[in-house]
Formats: sequence, structure tokens, C-alpha cells
Amino acid sequence: MIPLDKVLLICQSQTEALALKRMLAGAGVTGRIVRPPRQYAIRSCTFAVSIPRRDLMAAQQRMREKRFTPCGII
Repeated sequence: MIPLDKVLLICQSQTEALALKRMLAGAGVTGRIVRPPRQYAIRSCTFAVSIPRRDLMAAQQRMREKRFTPCGII
């Protein structure tokens, strides 16, 4: 279960999740690498970056600037 104050940015791999976490840190968004719930996993190597819901707009802006599209946002 995902806490209501968190958002998961789904990535294809742990490497991609780490790169996203670093990218978001450049915009002042603190993230944590986690495994998403099984129903949201694309395949067995799926990871996610958990961020505070209040930082979603800043995270989306940063991802647009860097032309990064996550597999999903939950």
C-alpha cells in the first residue's frame, strides 16, 4: 500500500531509478528508491522513486526539462 502523502515514479530498472533520484535532487526534490507494489511492476526488475506528494509538480517540471518519462506515476 502506498501512503497518501507519497507518489511513486515507476522506472524500468534500479539503474534508471537511481538516475531519476539524482535528477530530482538537482531540483531540490528528495526521493527514495523503493520496490513498487507487485500490481504496478512492469517486470521483475522494476523499481520506483518515492517522493512527497507536495513535490510532484517540481518533479514533473524537472523531468520535462530533462526529457525523462517514467513508466508510470502512482
